[in-house]
Amino acid sequence: MVVVAVCLVLVAAGAAAWASNRNDDGAAGVATTTSNHAHASSTSTRLSAPDDSVAQDGQFLADVTEADPTLVTYEKSEGNVALRSLLTDGSAFCAFLQRDGDIDGAMVSVAEGAQQDESQTHLPLSVTTFNALDAVALLTLCPSLEKDVSASDMAKIRALGSTLSGTSP
Repeated sequence: MVVVAVCLVLVAAGAAAWASNRNDDGAAGVATTTSNHAHASSTSTRLSAPDDSVAQDGQFLADVTEADPTLVTYEKSEGNVALRSLLTDGSAFCAFLQRDGDIDGAMVSVAEGAQQDESQTHLPLSVTTFNALDAVALLTLCPSLEKDVSASDMAKIRALGSTLSGTSP
């Protein structure tokens, strides 16, 4: 239930931002996309991946498949392509959030890039999948960026983390 609640909260932010940006710059890829929400200086600033460990990567993959059970089937059918795709998208979310300090823009940029690469990765293109990727990435791959997320959204994301870890919020 908490997973559904977190996804619904993030839908409001991510889906609205994604919908408003879909036609603005559809040709931009994940590595070069900048959203309309990004700070002006972000267009010249390079993205940098989070400095995560193998353990963090493993925790991310375990948690994201629990948050969105359709990703279990995706991982089984696509194997290493799925694992690389999920880790790339999680890391990209962290990189966009770190560079721009804008959660909506980070969510949109990841979704746009994944949409362009879907023919190769076959990632399920659902709001639930992107919300799970983004929320779990924030909790496991780049927790230092939680300061860039509103307190109310962060409380819901932490509740998701507690549910996934089996602890109470």
